[in-house]
Amino acid sequence: MYKYSKFRQICATVAGVFGRTRPARRLNRDRVRYHGLISTVGETVIPRQKYTEKIPMAFCFDARGCKMAAVTIKSLLLASAGRCDYDIYCVVTPDVDKEHQDIIKGVIKGTKSSVHFLLGNNDFDDSWRGNWPVAMWYRLMLPKLLPAKISRIIYADIDILFCRDLIDIYEMDLGKNVIAAVPTRTNKYFNSGFLLMDIAKIRREKIYDKWVKESREHQYSNPDQDVLNYTLKGRVAFLPLRYNFQLSHGSRIFKIYSESELDDLKHNLVVLHYSDYMKPWFPADRRPVFSELWWRVARQTGLFEE
Repeated sequence: MYKYSKFRQICATVAGVFGRTRPARRLNRDRVRYHGLISTVGETVIPRQKYTEKIPMAFCFDARGCKMAAVTIKSLLLASAGRCDYDIYCVVTPDVDKEHQDIIKGVIKGTKSSVHFLLGNNDFDDSWRGNWPVAMWYRLMLPKLLPAKISRIIYADIDILFCRDLIDIYEMDLGKNVIAAVPTRTNKYFNSGFLLMDIAKIRREKIYDKWVKESREHQYSNPDQDVLNYTLKGRVAFLPLRYNFQLSHGSRIFKIYSESELDDLKHNLVVLHYSDYMKPWFPADRRPVFSELWWRVARQTGLFEE
């Protein structure tokens, strides 16, 4: 268990008493919980020769999420500058028109990365999604929508900020596993917001068909995430916390992860995931901790004003 975690939790609980609104109380708690857990974001990493291959990346969004996706992609390019380039695939809803696409193209302008837009299919139209947008299912469509030449890809949500390049994760040996993800519970249940996916294996083993069938037969609380967890049990390579640090962890972070994992996070954070009901692009009184890191990138896109 993380050193002084119990004391930290007591202090966080006390801090959470103060604040007129729920977001304000949550912000006070998280400032104490996460204080000092990341400290070298944006600092220079060890120099390396530029990676020669473009790394395939995937993002899924509708028109409302276009600007958020632009910030996420911008952070990826900034974090990888001089180290690697990306072949970016955006799976989008029909309302993502040319104007929206130009926003994403504008972000990668001047880089050697490329972007492609793919429309989601209708295979999950009869699947349960509760109040979630239909684009939630799009990450599961990647094996069917991507070109045949793509054998593996990294998927990321659009409420993510990248702090390092993704060369190491892309080169990871998955062995018999189908995906790689960060566990978020002690039973190894994982979050689907950041994944390395073996597309070739998914196609070869017809796992996509299992996903469609499972999504139609069950009404899961976290539909796409639960489908992935229950259909791929025993086929998941687990990643260090630095590849998906979620702000929604709350006090569980000290129960799930070891002290060494949290120390690793402190200096080697790769993916900061704003996976809570508070988002950095919300009004100032409803933003989570570390929002200033998101705004540092957002200002460079010219798409947001504080």
